[in-house]
Amino acid sequence: MSGRENRIRRTVAAAFIAAALPGCMATERTIDSNISTANSWAAVALFDNRDAGRDRALKSDTLDVLALSGGGADGAFGAGVLIGWTESGKRPKFDVVTGVSTGALQSTFAFLGPQYDEQLRTLYTCTCSHDLFAHRGVAGLLGDSLMDTDKLGEKLEQVLTDEILDKVAAEHRAGRRLYVATTNLDAGVVTVWDMGKIASSEHEWRGVLYREILRASAAVPGFFQPVMIHPHEDGQDEKGQMHVDGGVKAPILLRSFMLQRPARAKNVYMLVNGGMRLTSEHASVSAGVMSIAKKSIAEMLRGLLYKTVHQSYVVVRQSRAGFNLGYVPDSVPETKNPLEFDPAEMRALFEAGREAARRPDFWKPEPPRLEQTERIAARR
Repeated sequence: MSGRENRIRRTVAAAFIAAALPGCMATERTIDSNISTANSWAAVALFDNRDAGRDRALKSDTLDVLALSGGGADGAFGAGVLIGWTESGKRPKFDVVTGVSTGALQSTFAFLGPQYDEQLRTLYTCTCSHDLFAHRGVAGLLGDSLMDTDKLGEKLEQVLTDEILDKVAAEHRAGRRLYVATTNLDAGVVTVWDMGKIASSEHEWRGVLYREILRASAAVPGFFQPVMIHPHEDGQDEKGQMHVDGGVKAPILLRSFMLQRPARAKNVYMLVNGGMRLTSEHASVSAGVMSIAKKSIAEMLRGLLYKTVHQSYVVVRQSRAGFNLGYVPDSVPETKNPLEFDPAEMRALFEAGREAARRPDFWKPEPPRLEQTERIAARR
């Protein structure tokens, strides 16, 4: 067994040991039951409460939306697609960009455009696991996560400077929009953050909040630290809500209000940082509780992704917009563990994405394996 396989097994084993520990080992938290991030100055109200999200700030002939999914280190594929798309000369200037998990980490650079392609390339081809997180060992079993993500916070502080935020703010004022999803674990709902609104804030802590939301969106529960976010404009305190990976509730983010702007032509590009395979190509599951649980969770997430993509396809077609879906081709081997950032593996996936973006048949007009009754005709 390789050293990498041993690390994966130890990580999964530790997660289940932690789950089995008595509840009295956990730290008790006190929260204000009236606090809801859905009512935050920087969040968008969704159908979870009432579908109140409306955005008609930008009027143009076209409306181009890019939605970036989760996927951990598999985000190298999406980074490659964006750069290959730039090289093809066909990459639009997106009016709306959304990101979840690793897609949230990509979203700012995708939003600002091709001049930030090199930052994406470096982030997804030269980053190792130890650049982003550190194993807590036994201490992690008694805390809120197995890994410490302070290094990820430091990395975000290095690359998402005040200068970057000022550029996001300028685009926001021009009418473009950038949204990131987290999961409010206390309320059990997805929270959609208006990142341009945060960047435009005059508060001195705008950068802290901006970066913490991105860290929260990528915080895989149990593995990476959750992030406490206070929903009101006066900052954060000990009664903030616990936020984790947006992919828990929404592996990829698209809501109907994002398509309600007046435009002659509307196009949605959903970029999945992973595959859309029917089955996994890995070996059979071992007859052990950890192997069974790990595989079961992976399959649940696979099903949630497919369901979310299909739901988005319905929303797009009903909005008379063009649907374009990109994902890792079946011919590209699956990565062993998206939570392990292996530069060699990521570079291969990056190049696969870069090459795929140049092919005219890369963007699919509908999700794979639709039954006839699931199809919705394009309405122009």
